[in-house]
Amino acid sequence: MLWSPYREEVATVSLSSDLERYLGDPAVGIQRIEIRSDALELLREIVAAIPAHGTIAVLADRVEYAAASGLDVKKAVFDTLHSLGAVTHVSLDGDVHADEITVGLAIDGCRGADVVVTVGSGTLCDIGKVVAGDRPHVVVQTAASVNGFADDQSVLLINGVKRTIHSGWPKALIVDADVVEGAPPLLNRSGLGDMMSMFTAPADWYLSSLVDLDRGWSLEAALMTRRYGDELRAVAPGIGTSDPLALSTLAKFVTLSGISMGIAGQTSPSSGMEHTVSHLLDMANGARHRGNAHHGAQVGVATIIVAILWRRMGERLAAGTLGNIELVSADDAERSVRGAFDWMGGATSAECWTDYAKKLEHLRAVDAPARIRLAMGSWARHESTLSTLLETPDNIVNALRTAGAPTRFSELENPSDVNDIVWALTNCHLMRNRFTIADLAYLSGSWTASDVASALVEAADLGAGL
Repeated sequence: MLWSPYREEVATVSLSSDLERYLGDPAVGIQRIEIRSDALELLREIVAAIPAHGTIAVLADRVEYAAASGLDVKKAVFDTLHSLGAVTHVSLDGDVHADEITVGLAIDGCRGADVVVTVGSGTLCDIGKVVAGDRPHVVVQTAASVNGFADDQSVLLINGVKRTIHSGWPKALIVDADVVEGAPPLLNRSGLGDMMSMFTAPADWYLSSLVDLDRGWSLEAALMTRRYGDELRAVAPGIGTSDPLALSTLAKFVTLSGISMGIAGQTSPSSGMEHTVSHLLDMANGARHRGNAHHGAQVGVATIIVAILWRRMGERLAAGTLGNIELVSADDAERSVRGAFDWMGGATSAECWTDYAKKLEHLRAVDAPARIRLAMGSWARHESTLSTLLETPDNIVNALRTAGAPTRFSELENPSDVNDIVWALTNCHLMRNRFTIADLAYLSGSWTASDVASALVEAADLGAGL
């Protein structure tokens, strides 16, 4: 589907309506979202309206942010806030990761402030949501790079493992179109990649409901962004060329996606197998002291592989030809987890086993094999729901390609080693207490080394994969 200004305008209206509707939902903690051309000019008004704003901590990194107009974003923020009270600059050095040390430094730096203002990336926002705690938190978003700005959860590194924790909603989110347009194109393309997860993650969430591991499946939350999937694919070329209207639409997409996760009380509407693959690649790079690829871009590439696996598994489920589903003993499972993660260190391996053990215990308690066999008996009903959630691998590839976004792991900034990519795909189900298509494939003998290799070959035929 080709992009056109008309289709982009239709998407904007629909997305805007949904944003306004959910902004008034009691379950949503954000009180104000401004996505517009002059949004940064509203920062003073937003902070001034906070009853106690005498001391303001500005959390940022060392990156310089320039808007498309040439405006120095950080200077504009500081100039505005200095007129309101005492401002403390909390600057995090280097390639910022949300690990225990970095979060601790940010907490110490913002201690005593009445208000926390975060300026920067999704990782900084995750840290800011933890640091702010119960204090008012205002986020100045500098790119439409990820969907984690507008929710009450943060992805942190705990014992070297990527974990999602509940943190806090920002009080206000400022997304200035001029600032987003001035961001490096690869960051906004990364946001498109992150949004590709809407085409697989909700299906993983639905699948987990069949084994009672969904923690509150909600079709409404699953469809909040997915219902606009055609519009997202339609604006992909405009995102690639930094078209202002397309970027504003993308900003609304990532914001609505964040709200969907907050309403769901978990990241499942936008985080399934594709995110576990990305998390494992980041963990491997950390263990090897290498830089990471951009999160969303990496997720986008991984989503293609997940869509291929979903197509294959869907065919087997519909035909009733899925292999026997077997739950291995706890001892064998622990050997698998330790074998996959011991090279990263004992703390990382133990963290992964702790979560996987909980999942295995639950699957045994509910007799997951019997539940899946029962579901296969009426698969047409489940297939009807899944058809509204999943997208074809080739459509995902085309959306990324028309935006100039990576479709191969080798095209990412700081690409991972091929062996690490295969390792991440093979072992992604072993890192956390969630049930995805990788779990079902593994337990049914359909996610062996040869299956992973075959999926990568199919991806290569689409111009994707390694």
